[in-house]
Order: sequence, then C-alpha cells, then structure tokens
Amino acid sequence: MTARVFLAHQINGLVELYNVTIITNLNGNRSILDNISNKANIIDLPIERNINLLADLRALFILISIFYKNGFSLVHSVSPKAGLLTSIAAWISQVPNRLHTFTGQVWVTKEGVNRQFLKFLDKIIATLNTNVLVDSFSQQDFLINEGILSKDLSIVLGNGSISGVDLKRFQPSKMHRNLIRKQLNITDDCLVFLFIGRLKKEKGIFELVEAFKNVRKHHDNLVLIIVGLDEEGLKHELMLRLEKFIEFVRFVDFTKSPETYMNASDIFVLPSYREGFGSVIIEAASCGLPSIGSNIYGLSDAIIDGETGILVPVKSIKDLEMAMHLLTKNSKMREEMGRAANLIANDKFSQNILTDSLISLYIDLLKNDHIKIKGS
Repeated sequence: MTARVFLAHQINGLVELYNVTIITNLNGNRSILDNISNKANIIDLPIERNINLLADLRALFILISIFYKNGFSLVHSVSPKAGLLTSIAAWISQVPNRLHTFTGQVWVTKEGVNRQFLKFLDKIIATLNTNVLVDSFSQQDFLINEGILSKDLSIVLGNGSISGVDLKRFQPSKMHRNLIRKQLNITDDCLVFLFIGRLKKEKGIFELVEAFKNVRKHHDNLVLIIVGLDEEGLKHELMLRLEKFIEFVRFVDFTKSPETYMNASDIFVLPSYREGFGSVIIEAASCGLPSIGSNIYGLSDAIIDGETGILVPVKSIKDLEMAMHLLTKNSKMREEMGRAANLIANDKFSQNILTDSLISLYIDLLKNDHIKIKGS
C-alpha cells in the first residue's frame, strides 16, 4: 500500500533512468501495484508489519540473497520494519548507497523499555544507512534532538512530505461533491467534517467522536464522515460511543478515491497522536479544505496554524471541540483558510517537486556509478 499510495509517481519517474526493483509484501495481490510502470521489476517478499522473529529472520536472509544476486547500486527503504531489515541486509551485502525514509516514529507514544527498544531500532536504521530522508522538517529536528540522526546525513526533500500532492487529482470538484453527498444521503445544506485514515486509537479517532458529539449538540446539520480501514476493530465501539448521534456519522471503508470524499466535505480533521508529516492534510488542502490537527511534529508542517487551519493540543477533546465549533460557526474564516490551504498546497507541495528532488538525489548519489543507468 505504501508503494501504491505514496511512491508510484516517484517510481514511475525513476524507471525512465534506472533499472528499478520493488521488493514488497503483495499479500498475493499483484494488482495492488497496477498504477506502477511495468518497467519496474517486482519481488514479492512477505515482510510482516508486526514483530515475528522467525518470519523476520527469514525475510532478512532472503533480502541478503537478493542484494548479493542483483548487485544493486542503491537500496531505498520505507516503513519501520522494512527499513530495519533492509538496512541490515544492505549493510551486510555492502550495497554502496543505502537510503531510508523516516515517515514517523512508533515509539513517540510509547513509554519505558518498549520506547527505548523501538528507539534503538531506529538508531540502527540511521546508523547503517549512508543517507536518511525525513518527510518533515519538524520530524528531522525531533530526531536530531533525540540523538537518532545527524544534521549532515539527514535530508528533507522540497518542503516536506513523502510524495507531495497530485494536483490534477486533488482539486476542487463540484461533481464529486454532489456525487458523494448523494451516495451518503447528505443534503447540500449540511456542514461536513471528514476524517481519512486507519481506524486506530493513536489517530485520535475517539477524541474526534467525542468532540463531534459535543459540537453537534449546538449545531444542526452537521455530519461526520469517517473513511478508513478498521485495523483494530474499533468501529463497533465507536458506534456505541456515538449513541443517538450515530445517524449523523457515515462510515466508509478504504477507498482508492479519497479526493471524492474531500470534495464532499467542508473541514478536514486529524487529531492524531503522531504523524511523520500528514500527507492527507495537504491532499485535503489541495481540494480547498481547511484542517484541524494535533499540534505535533509533522502536522505542524502541513498546517499553518491560523492560516490554513487550526492546531490543537494532542488528546484534548475540549480544544478539538472548540476548534470544530469555531469553524462551524465562522463561514468566512473557514472559506479563507480553505483558499489559503489550496494556494499553499499548489505552490509548495506538488508531487512533481518531490519526484524531481528524489531523482536529483539519486543522480547525485549515483554519479560515480553508471552501471545501472539505462543506456549507459
């Protein structure tokens, strides 16, 4: 899913210059990468998201074998588990250029030994790679202060984010607005809050539901759309907590067209406990939506507080409720923030900027290794 949702544009640019191989867990579904050029080689490797010692060791040995066999000039990993295994395998295999992208830290919300252990694993990733990408400046500062990274070996591409925004896809559309509202039985006069993300506690989904209930008591014609996979089986509990307000909430499973739901909505909300950047924020911004998000590293790069949206203290239902109430009653502020968000997304976060920056980095790193460049 990471390759499909975030990396396709970059991969499709890289295959025009290099021989590119994607190593990922397809879960038996090759079509998941149908938006990636068939010029890329694909190797299906069952790397599991959670810790599984035997499965992880097997994946590590397979990666080492693949790296030795192919003699890659550069290996680039994304996501914590894949990053750890890839870093070790590429270091053992002596791949000359080892690159990892940090997109947020699991250990930020942990405590005690668990936090220290996961933090240590990130330190291994940073140490074994020759360069490290970070998808936001605030995350880079955090990792430097925590002793994970050094300033000289960490890079933020463009203005941040893992992939930027497809401006042709994420743009205001009255057609999508009307279509989705009709499908979800939402009238034109309703003001719609939108959440898109995995249904996980650390996404602040429970705080959002409680805040929405409180705001809905004071404002008629408010609807909340919740879009995302129910990874932790939370939907039933969320529905119970909503009580009589359940009729004003629409649940939607994973969608390949998040832009349609953004266009059907008026305010985007992401009260997450941790984010590397919050790409969904700038996608919503490109559709003209102001956002309410937690004041944490990552989201503080995606939302300009008071200009493109509102930042609130993490886990604070009261502050989240106040921000939702403010944008509900103040249509002028909502519209001005939406316009500002759209302008900044278009000006600073186009996916072309990120792809061009990544390709330039590859060219710079591989300037002394012409073996893998097509046509050389």
